Amino acid sequence: MAILWLVIHIAPHPLFDIVNQDLEVVLPLAPWEAALGAKVSVPTLKERILLTIPPGSQAGQRLRIKGKGLASKKHTGDLYAIIKIVMPPKPDEKTAALWQQLADAQSSFDPRQQWGKA
Repeated sequence: MAILWLVIHIAPHPLFDIVNQDLEVVLPLAPWEAALGAKVSVPTLKERILLTIPPGSQAGQRLRIKGKGLASKKHTGDLYAIIKIVMPPKPDEKTAALWQQLADAQSSFDPRQQWGKA
């Protein structure tokens, strides 16, 4: 009697990472889409879906899309869209002025306030 061992390697997908039966996809968003909320098209394994981005979304935030992961006999995993904020290329004068207005309006906001604190 012979025993056959079979080793299967799954090649990386250009969009999705596999975590157990769940899938992860990096979702690039413009700063205003994250701040104001948006509806964006997101790829799944079978189709594209429209995902609602809540206002005030943060970089690294994981948005769960139930039942769009890998399927098995007993369970279907979920798809997690992980937000990545993508800045536009070098701003022109008008865009820089708008960013400055935003900075002035939020002058008390310090994103590093809790940095290094336990």
